[in-house]
Amino acid sequence: MMSESQLELLSYLVGEPGEETSISDLAEGIGWSDGYVSRVVSELDSNGYVRTKRDGRQKLVALSEIEPIERLESLMLEYDHVDFPTLIAGSGLALLYYLDEPRTATVLSEMSGVSRATVYKRLNTLQRVGIVGKSESHYRLNEPFSSLSRIARGLAHHEHRREAERYTSGVNIRWETHDEYLFACDTEFVAEQFHETGPGLFAEFDIPLLTRQRRHYFRSDRTTNISAADLVCHTLLIDDGARYRTYSLLLIQAERVGRDTLRDTAEHYSPEAGVDLRSIVDELIEYLETEGEVPTDQLPSWQEFKNTAADYEIDV
Repeated sequence: MMSESQLELLSYLVGEPGEETSISDLAEGIGWSDGYVSRVVSELDSNGYVRTKRDGRQKLVALSEIEPIERLESLMLEYDHVDFPTLIAGSGLALLYYLDEPRTATVLSEMSGVSRATVYKRLNTLQRVGIVGKSESHYRLNEPFSSLSRIARGLAHHEHRREAERYTSGVNIRWETHDEYLFACDTEFVAEQFHETGPGLFAEFDIPLLTRQRRHYFRSDRTTNISAADLVCHTLLIDDGARYRTYSLLLIQAERVGRDTLRDTAEHYSPEAGVDLRSIVDELIEYLETEGEVPTDQLPSWQEFKNTAADYEIDV
């Protein structure tokens, strides 16, 4: 997430009448040293938030034309009396990410990973300036600031894509929060905090799937390895169709993944999932517990599943 210095520099660029501004003019206008401005510009440039070019001995800087930056620029221009850099930098953006709907401070703390004390402090500050309102213990973004959540989500999505594209190509993000994401890509790679997942990882659990699908990775600084329960959820987030549900059944059965473990893991991924992950997981659990007595065309008959499991030497 963006630092206060990065947002302050963006805010200054928004207020500049010209499209491009030199490093020296930025330093003079903001009151920073040329060296510090260069460092902040480099950080913004690496994430694609600004564009830079050389004009003789000068480096010129301009805002990038990407959606979250354009939305932020529009908001800063319309409400130039609001100190957005101080209000939303760092953990503020993490909270705004989850204010896409009314939530309690406790839920915001759990989802963002920000301490409850900091959450209350941030929310109280946002309330005082009218950005956030509160009703029956639930906080919400007031109009016309509801776009701040879309901006926070857009910035996170942009940073995730840029980070992944440093290692691979054809990046397609399938699930994400403010600080974790699951994506498909064209090539295999190894990098810290990136964990292989999806169908390609099933072989690690002695289920070598004959699939030529793209590679899949989960980026997280809180995960050291992908558990069987994680892999089930990732597989369903990648594709919730019949074939991938069968893959998930095989893994659950082979690893004897407990229902509580599976449901707890699904609970982690569900809030930002594009599918009803909780219901799908419950259906898979019921299918195994009732030996296929689940009325759905998304799962094989019990005999078909037993035959497939036997092919992988999985006891049913």
